[in-house]
Amino acid sequence: MELGYFQKDVLIEKLARNFYAIQGYVVPEGYRMQSATHPAERACVAMAIFAVEEFESINDSSEGYEDDDEYEIDCLFPEERLLPGVQLKRE
Repeated sequence: MELGYFQKDVLIEKLARNFYAIQGYVVPEGYRMQSATHPAERACVAMAIFAVEEFESINDSSEGYEDDDEYEIDCLFPEERLLPGVQLKRE
């Protein structure tokens, strides 16, 4: 799923505000994070842009997988990397 220009813009603003809030800052209503000049604010915008781009690239690369849940389990928890005696619970 590719986001439209305005959807991406809104998402970047929302993520940047949230990243900034996590650090304990408050963003005034109507303030545009993408117009910021302060290094901490610009870093939050950069993180938001990176997150959106990563999401889009992951989403694009996963097209064609019919069973994403099975794929994720196999990739995230390969049985050969589990501790001895630990088994992966499959439903």
